[in-house]
Parts: sequence; C-alpha cells; structure tokens
Amino acid sequence: MSPPDTLSPAQDRNRAAGYGFALSAFVTWALFPLFWNLLDGVSALEILAHRVLWTLPVCALALLAVRRFAEIRAALSSPRTLLFLGLSTALISVNWGVYIHAVTSGHVLDASLGYFLNPLVNVLAGMLLFGERLRPLQWAAIACAASGVAGAAIAVGEVSWIGLAVAFSFGGYGAVRKLIDTPAIPGLLVETLLLLPLTAGYVIWLGVEGSGVFLQGDRSVDLLLIASGLVTAAPLMFYVAGARRLPMSTMGMLFYLTPTGLFLLGTLLYGEPVGAGDMISFGLIWLGLAVFSYDLQRYARRKNRATAI
Repeated sequence: MSPPDTLSPAQDRNRAAGYGFALSAFVTWALFPLFWNLLDGVSALEILAHRVLWTLPVCALALLAVRRFAEIRAALSSPRTLLFLGLSTALISVNWGVYIHAVTSGHVLDASLGYFLNPLVNVLAGMLLFGERLRPLQWAAIACAASGVAGAAIAVGEVSWIGLAVAFSFGGYGAVRKLIDTPAIPGLLVETLLLLPLTAGYVIWLGVEGSGVFLQGDRSVDLLLIASGLVTAAPLMFYVAGARRLPMSTMGMLFYLTPTGLFLLGTLLYGEPVGAGDMISFGLIWLGLAVFSYDLQRYARRKNRATAI
C-alpha cells in the first residue's frame, strides 16, 4: 500500500498550483494597506461604496467566463439562500468598512490583531453553530487568545474594537457562507447586487452634493476607485482556487501570512508604535496559534498513521 501522502504527478501539479493560488490570495490581502493608502483623503465610507460598486462588474465578467449562471438563478430563487446572503452581506460590509477605516486612520496593527484572531473565531463558530468538538489543546489555544485580548484591555484600559470587529465580522461571514451551498464568486455577485441600490445611490448623492471625489478631476483617484473592484474580487478568486486544491489545515496555516504581513507593514513601514498592551495581546495570541497549529499537525499525523495501517 502506498503511503497516504504519496501524490501522482497530476496531483503534485494540482497541489503546486494550489500553493500558487493560496499564496497569491494571502500576500495580496497582506499588501492591501499599500493600495488603500493611495486613497488617502477619501472617506472610508466612499471607498467602501466604490469597492462594492466596482466588484459587481468584475464578478459578472468572471461568471461570464465560466458560465455558471445557474448558481445565480438558484440563489435568487431561494428565500432561505437570499436571507443568509443578506446576513453575509451585512457582515462583509462591516468587515470591509472597519478594515478600510483602520488602514486609512493609522490602525493597521489593530486590523492585524483581528485577522490573527480570526482562525480562532472560526473554531468557536464551528463549535457553536456546527457542533464541532474541540480537543484539549484547542481549548488551551482559545484560552490563550482570549487572555491576550483581556490582557491588552487591562494594560491600555480599553479593548481594540477594530480588532474584535474585524475578527468577528469576517469569522461570522465565513460561518454564514458555510451554511449555504452558493460558491464564492456567485455568492459575492449576489451580495454586491443586494448592496447595489444603497451604494449606487450613495455615490450618486455624493456627486449631486459635490462632496464626493469621483469624477471631480483627479483621474488617478477615479482609476484607483474603479480598480478597487478588481483588488477586492481577485484575491477571493485565488483563495477559492487554492482551497479546492489544498487541505484546509494547510490553508489555515497559510492564512497567517496575511496578519503577519499587516503587522510588519504597520510597524516597519507606517511606524505604528507597539506598546505594552500590544506585546501582551500579540504574544498570547501567537502562543495560542502555535498551540493550535501544533495540535492540527499532531492530529493529521495520527490520522495518516491510522490510514496507513
């Protein structure tokens, strides 16, 4: 019997492509602040509106290329699916809005904290919503992360609402999307359709009032706002392509590239100070992630040995 981790040449190429797609997604997300800071001076709410508005044509072109229109019709014709997509739309809107606010207001470290917490939030969602059981080391990892947030709150006298909002909105979004069968790109298209009346109306209102920046003479800003749709949709497409080719445990480990990149950008490029509260919070969260990752790898090795017998 071949070892369980032996791959055929075709499987090996497929997995290599998966690593390429996954790395493209996580590195792109880690570099997001470099793009959003090019829109310095534009309000976070206006950026969010254009991000939603210009994601729609990108998703439409992607669906046109793969011809998966039946999934759109299925989503729009199901009241249950529309209800959950409405909830996921609200959650991802909060996530995008808070993240843009964090980057454009000099709180990249808080956003990094949120994405470091996100995998552990996903574990809690799996336990509460899907009946998944936690092993003892996973409970220890959750306790470390919670202690990190509590310790930082005690040290600085407040909780990082940006970090918690980023973590729970993105974790909640993933949990809601797991409750329905709609794939990522068709689902994102429906979500942007649901937001279209609000975002298009807001952009038009800004134009009429003369308080918006779009089409006001600065072509570079106009092009950046239009490009925000591609910047939003492309890494999500890469993520889905990677997730279909790699084990979820591998995707979970690679996810940490995003908050690590944000942390490095915040400290090294943007010069955000790292105080005592940050050191306590990040230190305990990193410890929790190390414990959680060790437990995942140990469990995978045991499962592989059992399969090989």
